Amino acid sequence: MTKTTKKYIISISILLIVTALAIYFVLKQDPRAVFDAIKKCDLKWLISAISIVIITYLVEGVILTVLAKMYKRNYPYWKGVLNTFIGTFFSGITPSSSGGQFAQAYTFSKQGVKITNAASILFMHFIVYQAMLILYGGGVLIFKFNEMRSLTQTINIFGYNFDVISLAILGFSINLIVLLGLFFLAFSKRIHSFIIKYGIGLGAKLKIIKNPEDRILRLNTKVETFRIELKRLCQNWPILITVSILFLIKQVLYNSTPFFIANSMGLEFSSSNNFINYLNSVSMTTLVSTITSMVPIPGASGGAELVFQYLYGGTFFTNASHSDISALILLWRSISFYLGLILGFIVFISYHESPKNDSFLHGDNKTLLELNVINLNEEGKICEREKKEIDEDNSIINIEPQLLTVEDIEKHFALLKQDLSKQLKKNERSLIKEESQKEEERKNKKKSRFKKSKEEKENR
Repeated sequence: MTKTTKKYIISISILLIVTALAIYFVLKQDPRAVFDAIKKCDLKWLISAISIVIITYLVEGVILTVLAKMYKRNYPYWKGVLNTFIGTFFSGITPSSSGGQFAQAYTFSKQGVKITNAASILFMHFIVYQAMLILYGGGVLIFKFNEMRSLTQTINIFGYNFDVISLAILGFSINLIVLLGLFFLAFSKRIHSFIIKYGIGLGAKLKIIKNPEDRILRLNTKVETFRIELKRLCQNWPILITVSILFLIKQVLYNSTPFFIANSMGLEFSSSNNFINYLNSVSMTTLVSTITSMVPIPGASGGAELVFQYLYGGTFFTNASHSDISALILLWRSISFYLGLILGFIVFISYHESPKNDSFLHGDNKTLLELNVINLNEEGKICEREKKEIDEDNSIINIEPQLLTVEDIEKHFALLKQDLSKQLKKNERSLIKEESQKEEERKNKKKSRFKKSKEEKENR
């Protein structure tokens, strides 16, 4: 068993254990009442909720297809949808959704998109997604702040009470800082140099940061890639606008799922205006997503259920018992998370272009970093590298950015490119071997049937 396989087994085990614990705490008070509430659901509303979640995957497929067509004009929509489900599966079983992007990059490569172009597509996807998440979440916090605060209750974590809205603001702030940080690092050499010299350099001196050269390489590559892909998006503004609108549609649809599930259960909302109830429900679920984005457990399991309970368990409904809220949580997680996980697993095991080869199941930041470095190299772009100097007077590590030439990048990453190339060829040979084996099996079955038929005729 390889190290990578062990890592995925551990991640899946954590997901299953935390999910089991979450279900236990949801059901522990009165499991019979919870299941009774589920049995009484109106199937029309429930099917609507399931349909909406499936539509969000189809919209995500459109987003990937639009971005992929920048590099491969004849890239078909159905491949974008299958790639979406593969990404959903790997994101769901890895901490902080770290495995989805590389699995999608590999799938793109099997679908005829260069692996380096796949890295570009996924980074553009990240930029637009992050921007729309901030825009969408910021709008909810600005226009629905007081209303959401009045409908929610405080959340108790390890004996400490926290305002749920405050946690949402914290999650929103982290996402905002990530995007703004990349923006300022990409377009301000002064800030870039300051972070490298006094941030990473001082951290290395204090033994807080290990392998400072690797950290600088990661930072410089991500910043340079951000600069290139943002410029590419701005130059293709019709695609940027289209993808941005699709992301907003996807967010609204995905976050409206609890509204339809609550209606299927016959729960009464606090407002008499159904449109207001819909907006409040969408806003509330947005806060759930914003807070759980900080949970590093696969699928944010445990954290998602807890936050959802405190948000929807306040005065949002006028006739909801504790069992009703528990039933709502189970249905919401089953439809919004586990349904995609199941569909993604089915696509993963059945789709011949999915990443079944173990050598590709990395799903870590280093692998994505490597793809981005190769992407910069192949486009003839310049990347920034580390230069470590020791100040003999005060023994403080000073690290300053320096531009790499294309030749330098080739020298540093030739082995990496060869390795990825070998893996791709190995995978192709594996597929050819699989097809040959299947063809041989078909021939043997055909011969066996012919032989059996011949024997039956002779016996007659």
